[in-house]
Amino acid sequence: MNSGKAVEARKRYGDVICEAFRSGLSVLEITRVTGGTKPDFFYTVLRNSKLISALKRGRTPKIDLPERVAKVFDQKKFSFVKWCHVWGFQIDEAKDALSVENPAPHEEMATKVHQAFRRDFPERYAYLFPNSYHRDNPVVRLKPGLIAPDIEHLVSISWDKPTDKYVASIYGEDGIEGEGDSWSEAVRDLEQSWWVQKGILRLKHAIHVWTKSN
Repeated sequence: MNSGKAVEARKRYGDVICEAFRSGLSVLEITRVTGGTKPDFFYTVLRNSKLISALKRGRTPKIDLPERVAKVFDQKKFSFVKWCHVWGFQIDEAKDALSVENPAPHEEMATKVHQAFRRDFPERYAYLFPNSYHRDNPVVRLKPGLIAPDIEHLVSISWDKPTDKYVASIYGEDGIEGEGDSWSEAVRDLEQSWWVQKGILRLKHAIHVWTKSN
């Protein structure tokens, strides 16, 4: 569907994603706090907004990452090359840093790499680097209970004469609507708008928490 309220909601979502990145949240932190499962979606939004530069074209270099670290990136479906690019790390330096369980505090680059890995993969970091100085560093997480369960919502559908569309809305949720040529289209559009709105609310909360603590 290329029209409808969900399209407008996605545009707002893109703006908030960019705001979150500018505030200091990483691509994978944004993915986590929104409940997302596809970091490449957020990476693409930020790249299209020119907040992340495009990777140089060419064959992806072969990187001999420690197997346990490589599995983390495979599971998250986000490449190590992109991760280094977003954080501004040289690939070889980042690889070497993650090959050491606990870099000394004076090793500035290795410390930055470990801090970034801890922020992006907090559970895996604690498991892979149990003796690290950074294992207990605070991380930004999805806040449970921030969004009311879907089953608690009441939906109304009405005919809008000015647009010649059915409009679906949620009681008590101003500004979240769906529209379509039929009831089912309006409800589908509303559902998409609501899923986007959940991401927006979660991100705005994370931005507030992050900026307050930094």
